[in-house]
Amino acid sequence: MAGSQLEDDSATDAAARTAARSHARAQPAPASWQAEKFIETLGGGVKTLAKTCGDLFVYGALRAVWGLLHGLSAQRARGVLESIGAAVGHVDRHHRRVVADNLAVAFPHWDARTRARVVEASFCNWGRLAAEVIHVQALIDAAPEEQWREAASAVAAAAAARNRGLLVLTAHTANFEVLARTWCARIGPLAVFHRNFGNPYVDGFLRSARQAAHMATIGRGVSVRDSLRLLAGGTSIAVALDQNQRPGHGVFVEMFGRAACTSTILARLSLATATPVLPVFAVWQGNALVPLVGRLIEPPQRLRGEARADAITALTQRYTAEIEAVVRKHPEQWNWAHRRWKTRPEAEAGVVANARG
Repeated sequence: MAGSQLEDDSATDAAARTAARSHARAQPAPASWQAEKFIETLGGGVKTLAKTCGDLFVYGALRAVWGLLHGLSAQRARGVLESIGAAVGHVDRHHRRVVADNLAVAFPHWDARTRARVVEASFCNWGRLAAEVIHVQALIDAAPEEQWREAASAVAAAAAARNRGLLVLTAHTANFEVLARTWCARIGPLAVFHRNFGNPYVDGFLRSARQAAHMATIGRGVSVRDSLRLLAGGTSIAVALDQNQRPGHGVFVEMFGRAACTSTILARLSLATATPVLPVFAVWQGNALVPLVGRLIEPPQRLRGEARADAITALTQRYTAEIEAVVRKHPEQWNWAHRRWKTRPEAEAGVVANARG
């Protein structure tokens, strides 16, 4: 009897609570809460509008400066922008320190005068890069015939043997953008990996310029299926493999004797598609930009499990050695302002943390 009563009471209480919740949901929200939501929504809209206006302003300024410099000769535009780059180098202490620190890692035996010369060249190069992209068609038209003919022959021979495009190893030496567009004009179709800019209008401008040069762009999440489709259609894929990767997004290989976290995308694509890798780097020779072509790197076949993982690391180390050799030969032409050794191995990071503690 008592148990039945308790069950009835519990049921009654539960029904009452359910009814109360339903009533509460049916009640209109307090005016203060509605006002807060309105202000929050309005604030989000204002932020979005402000960002859009800011992006449009930057894009408009870029196009205006672009048009002005395009009206100058290529040499004059380069002189103006190199002077600006040098001036920036004197006031941009952060990047100047990054360049100096990287040079100390790579060339610890250099004297202060040699290091200072390359630091200055690094900032002047920013201006030269911009001027060359603005006047890219003039550079393509003036590209040295002999070097590009040799590069085209090497690519054609390697591609013909497999009836598909190639994987191309490159780096940010000299002007990678001009190298890629000249490749499209002198050799054939090329696809490059593209990281979106924070400004969608500037991003769209760059994409349109690349599309006009018949250069395809690939998002960072490219799949093997996408790569197979491009390669089977005769399009080569270029990968700049000299950028630092976040923890967990690469493997550590040696570059200039120090562990550098490096993307495995090129090695994974090579193994998955059985496609060789051709090293091709941009190098300035006077006012001209020429392709420096290395030897074809063939991937091992039919690997699985641990053997495949080891091969990925070994191939990535070999690619990195190719990059290091070019940088050693042309140190003033590499992008030293990038923090190539920023990500550290866990063991090394632990030692640093203990030392600080």
